[in-house]
Amino acid sequence: MGTVIEADSLNKLLEVAKKMHEAVLSGEIKRVVTSIKIDDRKDKKLSMLGKIKSVKNKLDKEWIQ
Repeated sequence: MGTVIEADSLNKLLEVAKKMHEAVLSGEIKRVVTSIKIDDRKDKKLSMLGKIKSVKNKLDKEWIQ
């Protein structure tokens, strides 16, 4: 299970994570564990779309060989 989120700022990301975490605790649910992994690069402009394209390119090259 996992969810990937891309945000312009760390504050926005943590705000969304907090809302997701709290949403699970509604009703009968009394416990939830939320794990967050943050990949924050300042040396390159990266995006989820770029990562998807990279994987597709690598898969295409494997099929060609």
